[in-house]
Formats: sequence, structure tokens, C-alpha cells
Amino acid sequence: MSIPSRCAQCGGSLERRVITHQQPWGEDLYEFENVPALVCRQCGVVWLEAEVGQLIDSIIKQNPQPKRYHQVPVFSLTEFTT
Repeated sequence: MSIPSRCAQCGGSLERRVITHQQPWGEDLYEFENVPALVCRQCGVVWLEAEVGQLIDSIIKQNPQPKRYHQVPVFSLTEFTT
């Protein structure tokens, strides 16, 4: 299967990058560093090749010890609006 050179969303050109990717899984959120991806130069949409997505799924299912954790504050905007 060939790797696309154009974004399916906007038609912009895709470039290979190494990114940090956040993957939702149920109620959890996982972060992966050094992920090879295709990123649209025009709209920024990220495309992961099937093998990369499958590897991420496999890692989550194996539940290994993570490299580190992030603590993130969470706000509800409804508390700040009238």
C-alpha cells in the first residue's frame, strides 16, 4: 500500500515528522513520544500509518510501566460562565 502525499481533509501536502501523540483509550489518555507520522503542512491533521497505530494499541494493551506521568489541571468552562 502506498503512502499518501496529500491530505484527505484539505488536499494539502503531507510531510514525515516525529511527533508526540496522545491516544484516548476508554476513559484514559496515553501519550507517546517519538512517533513517526504524516502531518499536513496546510491544516495540521496528523495521519498515523496502520503499523504505528497497531503498535500503539499493542503497547496500551500490554500495560507496561510508563516512562513518566503528567499531572494536568482540568477546568469546566461552565463554572466560569454566567
